[in-house]
Amino acid sequence: MKYLTVAIFNISFIFSGFICAKSIGDNSPLPDNRPDDLRLNYSVDGGMLYYSESIFISKDSCYYNINDGGAISRVNFNLTNAELDKLYMVFKENNFDEIDSYEQKVYDRGGKNISLSWSAGKQTAVNNSGMTFIKDSWHKEWNACVNAIEKIAKGEMEKQEKNYEIHFDSSLLGKEVHMQINRNIVFPKGILANELSSTGTVVKIVTLSPGFHNASVTVDKKYNTIKINSDSTKILRLYMVNDSLKHELVK
Repeated sequence: MKYLTVAIFNISFIFSGFICAKSIGDNSPLPDNRPDDLRLNYSVDGGMLYYSESIFISKDSCYYNINDGGAISRVNFNLTNAELDKLYMVFKENNFDEIDSYEQKVYDRGGKNISLSWSAGKQTAVNNSGMTFIKDSWHKEWNACVNAIEKIAKGEMEKQEKNYEIHFDSSLLGKEVHMQINRNIVFPKGILANELSSTGTVVKIVTLSPGFHNASVTVDKKYNTIKINSDSTKILRLYMVNDSLKHELVK
């Protein structure tokens, strides 16, 4: 009877959706020093949200890519040997190759994945997405590795951001306007007033990363979308013709 009870408990535990699991595959131990051919891949999956990020780092090339609802920004950059060594030591000191995880039944969960690979098929990878969760005892180490990668990538993205001008023509004055670029508010919902110039043109300056961005503009409850390429244009001019919003992209 004792063994039957244990068996029933084990079966119930598994079907409850809480299963212990090691991270991706059989991880190779991290070498004491950074391998010369180290390649680091980092990805973010937005789950039900149309959003993703990917970061690739190696001694020869690096990039940071963001897909936010189809608006794709990308920066390319390089790291010095000293910077690569510093990043690698974060993973080594936090025992990245030993980080453990478990599985739990959930739906539509996104998350983050990191893999390091080097010579002759050596790899160590950790998954924290979907039904795979990092064990609580390893959160500190996992977060240290994630933060180290994100700090580098976001810093490189910021270095390459450019000022971009949004010009609201005088034909929009007095109208209720709301504008966002990607997830950032350019003009909160309200009546557009002449704020900056005697000509009636209202100018907002935003910073955009290289690549494409989605602008959404609502004028008197009419919704419009505009795709901006910050690599080839510097100004978005908005104006009204009769009751329709028009736009011009200026190089």
